[in-house]
Amino acid sequence: MASYSETDRVLALGGVFQAAVLARDIARSGTCNASVFTSSRETLFNFEPESVEHVFGGVQGVAVGVNTLLLQLQHVRQRDLEISRYVVSLLHLADRLMKSDTSMQGLHSDLVALARRRHHFELGDGVQHEQLSTIYQERISTLGPRIMIRGEPLHLQNPDNAARIRTALLSGIRAAVLWRQAGGSKFGLLLRRRSLAVTARELVDKTGR
Repeated sequence: MASYSETDRVLALGGVFQAAVLARDIARSGTCNASVFTSSRETLFNFEPESVEHVFGGVQGVAVGVNTLLLQLQHVRQRDLEISRYVVSLLHLADRLMKSDTSMQGLHSDLVALARRRHHFELGDGVQHEQLSTIYQERISTLGPRIMIRGEPLHLQNPDNAARIRTALLSGIRAAVLWRQAGGSKFGLLLRRRSLAVTARELVDKTGR
């Protein structure tokens, strides 16, 4: 993936927004869209993608995130501030991660090791989420201020939910790194709002959402 387009940047940023939506939903209700969650989780094991779209298994795999991004861009006054806060935090942590070769290599090694275990053993979802949660805590939580997820205490205190939230956030970090690699920046996000919205609209129309 040597060169990137505006579509690539929208897809990658959509991945960040999708992770934020998943974390919010789990924290609020203890549930989320299972297929969307799986699509985001699997991006963590796509180590040599052919394209940005391929990272997500196709545009449909990140459709919820792109649609959320579009709504945030089009309706600034009505945007979901909680989602925005999570996205900003994910982008910030991804920046810190990319500044440390040791952290990047450590995260990659951990994910490759888990991918190998998945290949050799039938790991249930709960086990995978628990291990991804540990990876998040060891590789991401140590980089800077932790993302404070708001929700219902009953759901947040549930270990399975906590593991799924961290898994979603880890997928958000993956997407945020991809966004940076595709030429995305916070400054560019402000300057290219209209262009990003147009591209997001085209993708939303394509997926029928």
